[in-house]
This record gives sequence, structure tokens and C-alpha cells, in this order.
Amino acid sequence: MSFRKNTFNNNPNYNNNNNGNNSNSTIGDVDAKLKKIVETITPRAEVFIKEFYYPKYDSARADLIGLYKDHSVSIWNGTECKGPEHIGKLLAEIPHSVHVVETFDAQPVPSDDKENPNILITATGKVTYKTTSQHQFHQTFLLVKDPTNPNLFYLSYDCIRLIS
Repeated sequence: MSFRKNTFNNNPNYNNNNNGNNSNSTIGDVDAKLKKIVETITPRAEVFIKEFYYPKYDSARADLIGLYKDHSVSIWNGTECKGPEHIGKLLAEIPHSVHVVETFDAQPVPSDDKENPNILITATGKVTYKTTSQHQFHQTFLLVKDPTNPNLFYLSYDCIRLIS
């Protein structure tokens, strides 16, 4: 992953005449910090998506309930549930599935801990229900630091949409 310094600046008063020399600017520092954060969250997001969430979703959904808090929201193709109890009931009603993740992206979301932010993840791919009904899907997750243990994240929000 590479980042170009100063490729876009929405400030009309910004003048990029420093020829890549950031001695009078903090832009280089911001880019380096952002790059470090993105390089940290992308592998964590990949593990979450490919090695944890979808394998559990497809084989042991009840194990996912612990990821949600009372104020967490989950939306499954337009059906919204709030809190682990209601989300668990919804997950139990969804037919058996097999997900194939084709793409994913992770972005930092500001939090109190600037070095270790919350994570917004999007994933797309194909899902098959009951071995016969196949759909394209798009899912968005917001992983937020657990206030009781800052080393853990919980699912504050997730929304899956069946596209086809």
C-alpha cells in the first residue's frame, strides 16, 4: 500500500510549492501516522472477516452474540435489531449460509485513542442460503473499542444487504 503526499487537499488556500519537502508542514507527519494506522488495521480487519466472522456466521452463529452490546444494531437486508438478545433471535431465523468474501476494505474511525482507532469494515461477495439461493452481498461493520477492555472490540453496528 502506498501513499502519495499532498495528492488531495480540499483547502483552497493550500499551496503545495514545497516540492515534496515538508519541513514547513505537518502533512508528512500526518501521512506517516495515517499510513501506520491503516497498515495496522487492515490485517486485523482481514482476520476478523476471513478467519472469524464469516466462518462463525456460516457454522456457529450463536458464537457471534458475544460481539454485540445492548446498544449494538444489526440490520439484515432491511430487518433491524438492537441488542444481543434480539440480534441472536434474528441470526437464528436466517437459513444456513456459505459466504465467499471477494473484497473488503478497512478504514480508521477516530476514537479517544488516536493510535488505535475504531474500525469501519466493508465486505462484498457471494452468499448461498440453503445451498440453492445465491446472492451478491455487501456488509458494513463498525468495530468499536470495548470501554471495559480497550484491547477488545465489539460490533456497534453491522448491516448486510443482499444485492441480487
